[in-house]
Amino acid sequence: MNLICGINPVLEALTAATRHFDRLLVVKGLRSRRLVEAIRRATQLGIPLRFEMRETLDRLAGGVPHQGIIAIVSSKPLLSLESVLESARSPALLVVLDGVEDPRNLGAILRTAEAAGADGVVLPDRHSAGLSETVARASAGALEHVRVARVGNLVQALETLKARGLWVVGFDAAGSERWDTVDLKHPVALVLGGEGRGMRRLVREHCDHRVSIPHFGHVSSLNVSVAAGIALYEAVRQRGAVPSLVRPIPARPPAPPQIVGPGPDDEETDPGALAQAGGDRPDEDGEDQGEDSVPRVDLHVDLHDDVAWGSGPTVLKPVGFGMVRRPGRHRKGGPGRPPPLPTAGSVPEGAALPADVQAGRESRRRRRRRRRGGEPHRAVPGAVSSGALPTPDGGESGGGPAGGTEAERDSSQGSRGRRRRRRRRHGP
Repeated sequence: MNLICGINPVLEALTAATRHFDRLLVVKGLRSRRLVEAIRRATQLGIPLRFEMRETLDRLAGGVPHQGIIAIVSSKPLLSLESVLESARSPALLVVLDGVEDPRNLGAILRTAEAAGADGVVLPDRHSAGLSETVARASAGALEHVRVARVGNLVQALETLKARGLWVVGFDAAGSERWDTVDLKHPVALVLGGEGRGMRRLVREHCDHRVSIPHFGHVSSLNVSVAAGIALYEAVRQRGAVPSLVRPIPARPPAPPQIVGPGPDDEETDPGALAQAGGDRPDEDGEDQGEDSVPRVDLHVDLHDDVAWGSGPTVLKPVGFGMVRRPGRHRKGGPGRPPPLPTAGSVPEGAALPADVQAGRESRRRRRRRRRGGEPHRAVPGAVSSGALPTPDGGESGGGPAGGTEAERDSSQGSRGRRRRRRRRHGP
């Protein structure tokens, strides 16, 4: 039994239905849209499903990436050369491989042959890779759709192809013809050699044409899968039609640029163009105006002359550097301002100061006292201050802060303020 690993190869094998499926192994707990599609198709075809641990699938795949699904199937059904020629289209296009032993290269060639619409691939029994799960994985499922023929003697197979009207074109690094000068419109069989040695001598001698692909770098050869892609699509290019169901895209000429202008019923004209041409232009009433009616503006005029946009510059307000005066504030003196308050020097000796002047002086004195050390205690008439006791003669006695004269109270308050500032500065 053979294995098919990967979601794409398994889906293509289920769609082609060319193999017998023994069972389908899926990793437990794995869910995806394409995996669900594969399970649905397998259920419709009656294929047994088994859900296993990932380690089981890893051990069974042997290092081949399986993406969580493995199909255990029968081997790829091989065809004979006669059956491939009978089902070939006209003109036929075959690929003959001589000594391709790398399964990844074989899978890539099968994928390119299926994409280019080749009618089949011819492989020898010896010196060729088998159709293993690695080939199926590398072909991304194209192995299920390509018709593969196995032959015992490749030289005899080439003679059979010649007898059926096919031209044999071999791709060799020592070829004497260019790959694009050979006519590939006729039925052809493209022969490619293996890795390293290329085509064998007898196979090379039985080719009708030996072509080479030019190299512009330092390497002397291309990978066989790359050379197969170049050869197949050169045949597709020369034939002018894709041999598969894909329709060719016709080449469209570039459309010229289109300029959309006013319609035929648009009667509006460009007055600037008419004025530049010196012709007449209609006014709003529909009457034609002469050339003198078009206003002309001379920019080289004096500033005091009238121009189209005004009569010259006008200074609305001269810019000065005076101080901005706030409303409610007035300087001393000046017309329209109240006279300044009288001071002590302006009042004659023996005259009493006005009440507002005395109140102002008292308020300034209190502010100075607060700045020096706090406002002193003012004795209220008829009240007994704390720390002072009434005497029999109506006086006060006591050594508290409120006792003594006003000068003593001021000095005591000032000394206390100085001590507090000293303690704050030097600490307790």
